Amino acid sequence: MATKPATKKLSLQQLDDLFDAQQQIKSSHTSELVIALCGPIGSPLHKVAAAFENILGKEFGYDPCIPLRLSKLIEERQGAAPSTNKYQRAKYLIEKGDLLRKDYGNSILAELAVCKIALERQNYREKNKSSAFKPRRICHIIDSLKNQEELDLLRLVYRDMVYVVGVYSPLPARVKALERNGMKLSEIYDLIDQDSGEEFSHGQTVRETFPQADFFLRIDTDTDSQIKTRVERFLQLILGTKVITPTPGETAMYAAASAAANSACLSRQVGAAITDQNGTVISVGWNDVPKFGGNLYMTDPVNDPHSDRDKRCWNLKGGACFNDHEKENITELLVNELIESSLIGSDNKESAKLKISKNSKIKNLIEFSRSVHAEMHAIISAGQLSKAHLSGLKLYVTTYPCHNCARHIIAAGITEVYYIEPYRKSLATRLHDDSITEEESDTSKVRILPYEGVAPSRYLKLFKIPQSGRKSNGMLIATDPQSSQPRFDKTMEALPTLEAIVLKGLKEKKLIPDSLEDGGGENG
Repeated sequence: MATKPATKKLSLQQLDDLFDAQQQIKSSHTSELVIALCGPIGSPLHKVAAAFENILGKEFGYDPCIPLRLSKLIEERQGAAPSTNKYQRAKYLIEKGDLLRKDYGNSILAELAVCKIALERQNYREKNKSSAFKPRRICHIIDSLKNQEELDLLRLVYRDMVYVVGVYSPLPARVKALERNGMKLSEIYDLIDQDSGEEFSHGQTVRETFPQADFFLRIDTDTDSQIKTRVERFLQLILGTKVITPTPGETAMYAAASAAANSACLSRQVGAAITDQNGTVISVGWNDVPKFGGNLYMTDPVNDPHSDRDKRCWNLKGGACFNDHEKENITELLVNELIESSLIGSDNKESAKLKISKNSKIKNLIEFSRSVHAEMHAIISAGQLSKAHLSGLKLYVTTYPCHNCARHIIAAGITEVYYIEPYRKSLATRLHDDSITEEESDTSKVRILPYEGVAPSRYLKLFKIPQSGRKSNGMLIATDPQSSQPRFDKTMEALPTLEAIVLKGLKEKKLIPDSLEDGGGENG
């Protein structure tokens, strides 16, 4: 019988050294925050940025709070935008931002923002004649992200200490805000279309970037108090100064996002949750293939360990998507008809197929998918489980409902739908404008509204009790807002090193002088 190796005991000196190392690492952690805003043009982004700056400074002792407007960075590189005509100014900034991304990469504006943060850190160190970067209570507020790669870069550098806040106002409110700036309706809708999702890789893609936020603010009134209340709650949550629990909507959207993970759909994972009038989740659903006997196919390690009976698309025909396959067949038939009618030559067949598949409405067809959609699955499950009428209930779904689901939502009696990710293919409001609206104030129809609250991806991290607990000697631990620590801080040994990588890239692009210091850790 083999004997276990003896466990080596640490000496008192080794234990002291280990404790000292832990204390040294802890002391290097900083309270720094980076708040990055993202939202469609016309939303009150500047007001939200000002609210963060004001509340962090007055209530939480963050001094300084430094606003970083990416539009200013565009002007520093491309020249000042027109100041008198608001439309021309906005148009100029969009086009010059696009040009910077085309020339230097889609993350360039975020890189320049990181450069500003790094240089401010270096200037502070030099001013205080310190040989090392010291932790500080400072927040940089970036206004505002317009591109997915900008967001990706900030998260690579700052990880959990960066919080992306999605700011949204209903379209009528955004139009009014832009009208107050003297813009014509034709100019307003031109900017809105350009801002939401341009058709080239280096353009603004707010529609795709916005859903990646950590916290969503839906501002439906013009009052500062609405912004202040919601910003305060979010800061209390990330700084742990009060016991903050989820709203029913946050719990429902987390349930929907969790349900989405069950889906094996080759296109996208979608999750849905239905709540009763008290906010209690009564059913969830996800998009996947139905099976005989009821419900959907799921992983079954007990009865089907080798997936022999799992007939979802990934397990058939080499993993082919049935919907895509049918759309290809339609395109093939259409092009063959054009050739037979002598409208195009046979030598143009492949180019014609490519053009039709990319530019026609065939690409938007969803009718040939084998999957039950998440919303339908949730509605079916609610009917089976609760045996109750669904009238007046709410549906939370990770993606905007398609037009197929819209009619089932109406028929089920659901009155409110909340979503995170947009879905361009949906014709829900066009086909059912008698029963569906995106207007916040119209309660005579099913309202489809953007979700507000903590993103599902941050739900557990922010609402779970910290390891240190909430009480001591049976009493709630009181936390001074002025000295509170972010839930996810970062060591100063890591930050300057990661920022230095960005600075090095900017030097290679000749956007900052070679003489600028690259940062570094304790000995940098």
